[in-house]
Amino acid sequence: MKALRIIKSVRRILFLNPLRVTLSLAGIAIGIASVIIIVALGEGARSNMLSQIEAMGSNVITIDAGLVKEVTGRRRQASKVTTLKENDAAAISDECRSVTAVAPTQEQTLVIKYENGSATGRIIGTSPAFPEIRNFSIASGRFFSDEDNKLSRRFAVIGHKFVEYLFRNTDPVGETIKINNIPFEVIGVLKPKGLSYDGANEDDMIFIPLNTGLRRVFNIDYLKNIYVQVKNNEEIPAAERELRSVLRTRHRLQVRNKEDDFTIQNVYTVLQAENETNASFTGLITGVAALSLLVGGVGILATMLLSVKERRPEIGLRMAIGARTNDILFQFLSESVILSVAGGAVGILTGTAGAFLLGMLTDFAIRVSSTAALLSVCISVAIGVFFGAYPAQRASRIEPIKALKL
Repeated sequence: MKALRIIKSVRRILFLNPLRVTLSLAGIAIGIASVIIIVALGEGARSNMLSQIEAMGSNVITIDAGLVKEVTGRRRQASKVTTLKENDAAAISDECRSVTAVAPTQEQTLVIKYENGSATGRIIGTSPAFPEIRNFSIASGRFFSDEDNKLSRRFAVIGHKFVEYLFRNTDPVGETIKINNIPFEVIGVLKPKGLSYDGANEDDMIFIPLNTGLRRVFNIDYLKNIYVQVKNNEEIPAAERELRSVLRTRHRLQVRNKEDDFTIQNVYTVLQAENETNASFTGLITGVAALSLLVGGVGILATMLLSVKERRPEIGLRMAIGARTNDILFQFLSESVILSVAGGAVGILTGTAGAFLLGMLTDFAIRVSSTAALLSVCISVAIGVFFGAYPAQRASRIEPIKALKL
């Protein structure tokens, strides 16, 4: 009976002052919707980051030729550096105890031809260890071997996109393509992989033996990257120190007291800048959400204070016929919580729909979780209790005689 009476009183408030209540609940709804969307964006970004780490390999270190610096959140390299060599990769493999595999690479963007069709893609010369280090899988055929690399054979392993572009989704293994007008036999096709952490499409790449690439295609003798696989994540800091020591010694940088002519980074440091940007964005939206919740809470406070003032005769009558102070306190506090939770429910529905719509219309990763909904309910209840406490206490202290005289 008590709960039914409280619900009826809430309905009376809604019907008597619909505009006032709507404006009050709008602030809470906007704040809760913002919380839902923020959490969905955060969970989506976290899930996306974990998938990127998994695709890249969590225990992978990348050595870039040249000192790469961060400029306004983006990686920039001042000039081309030619000091990173195949011998450096061999020395890393021999001298660094924490390293389990090494894949030196060089790449260029070139034109690929097959019969009457052509396409542009990244041609990557590398070693047979590359697929294991970077988590690439073979869909059909095979990857080239150490012997293929030593003999500079003209073999190619193509990405999934070229199967669509040039071969119209037929198996290209055994066919011959031309890279920079040099014929290559297709010996394997990679499984689809999608975008890398830096936004590059990893399905439009063609892999060839490193020696073949350096001597017959690129006509250079230096590397762009060296991918290094470490035994486990815990050894990444020690491995980075080993790598830096080996490369500085080989490049005689210590003798000449020069800065590194290479950049060592792992996938976590690569994604750190992106996470910092996301954190700034999240902080901004969180501030907006907190402001909306504050406005909504003040709106409920004002609504409940006006309700107390308008219902003084009702309060006096109830207390005159036996209602206790705690009964009045509980009633008005319950009304405040119900109003706040109603606004929270609207916010949850709006935020969930908005998050899914945002995911459909943009490239943002969205992941709505039940935790966000539970958090929103708790916030709504807390707002109702906090901003409804003073009006409820004020209502419970009304003297019945003075109230009935009004």
